[in-house]
Amino acid sequence: MGLPMSESEVFAANLRRLIDTSPLSERQIAERSGVSIKTLARWLQVGAQKPARRPPQTLLQLARVLNVPADELWRGETACACIQYGEKVKDLIGRWERLGVDYQDITRWIDAAWIAARVAEKFCREEADLAGIVAKVKTLRTEGELQSYLESMVREWDLDEAESYKRLVESTQKFVFAVLPRDPDQMGAWFRRVHPRRWANLLARRKLDDETELVALIRNLLTEGLSPHEAYEAIVRLSN
Repeated sequence: MGLPMSESEVFAANLRRLIDTSPLSERQIAERSGVSIKTLARWLQVGAQKPARRPPQTLLQLARVLNVPADELWRGETACACIQYGEKVKDLIGRWERLGVDYQDITRWIDAAWIAARVAEKFCREEADLAGIVAKVKTLRTEGELQSYLESMVREWDLDEAESYKRLVESTQKFVFAVLPRDPDQMGAWFRRVHPRRWANLLARRKLDDETELVALIRNLLTEGLSPHEAYEAIVRLSN
């Protein structure tokens, strides 16, 4: 048995495997990740150490382009687990079919896990604001923890992929509305805390100058008859 790989070697091996199975070229992956082709080539050759805290934005974007949680890039088993367990599943199913064993429960579990993983990943990618709120409220500190939490929700429903995604969006919207402050001052502070990027957009585009104007806008929306969640949605649209 060979020596264990270092973190950098694991990163390089995982990155090579993910690029080899991606429909995108290395140049396309580099461009969409916001790095030069030379940087991507260096990562493929020598890897990268796992940061002590949150990975830099370039690595987070690289993980999104490759459709994996950022933590997966340094996970030692990732480089070979899919091959190893794929062979085991293939061997098991072949054996069961040969012997006439009923394995429908296993395939149903695999299908459910596969759907849950795809739905949770799509949700984090396309509904980043909702996913971020869930992570903050549930104190989920990593992308992996958030993915696992969302997958566990989806698996309980036993729905197809489209219906699962629809319910996940609806469920998290109800969750957000339940924790949304009703007081304009509290809602303003809450919006700034859970939506730092949207708040930065509002300031950068000079749509609002400070939190006082945000609170005034919320108060006006509520005075006009909008419910708290309708006021919240109006501010979200303004910050797009």
